[in-house]
Amino acid sequence: MSDSDEWPRSGAGRAGESPSSEDEMLRCAGQMLGEGRALVQDYLDLLAVEGQLAGRSLVLMLALAICLALVLVAAWIFLTLSGAMWLVQREWLTAAQALLAGAGAHVLAALAIGLWVRRLSGNLVFAGFREAIERDEPDGTPEDRT
Repeated sequence: MSDSDEWPRSGAGRAGESPSSEDEMLRCAGQMLGEGRALVQDYLDLLAVEGQLAGRSLVLMLALAICLALVLVAAWIFLTLSGAMWLVQREWLTAAQALLAGAGAHVLAALAIGLWVRRLSGNLVFAGFREAIERDEPDGTPEDRT
């Protein structure tokens, strides 16, 4: 006799259990499996959306980093030329001041781009996915995963 032949009889022979309670348990188990599958699908969907956001942010950050490098090179050139003009022509401060103003403007632009890149870096940490995982901890308190 196999284990599968014995299983229905052992369930039906227990005190307080009937075939309908076994059907109820199977139905509940199937429902729990379906809910678990739906939860996993929700997590995978969230991970995919946040992955796309992180990818787009990373591409934009790289483009802005290239712009930042160009602006800093331009500022360096202006500062160098300004210093050279100041040393060579100390009496013509208007030309040097104009070059220094250009360099200052480029430094301000570089600062603005740097702050923009820093703000975009917050999209790379999958905050929504991490929050959803921590919220669904079985004991209700998030675990430290570091």
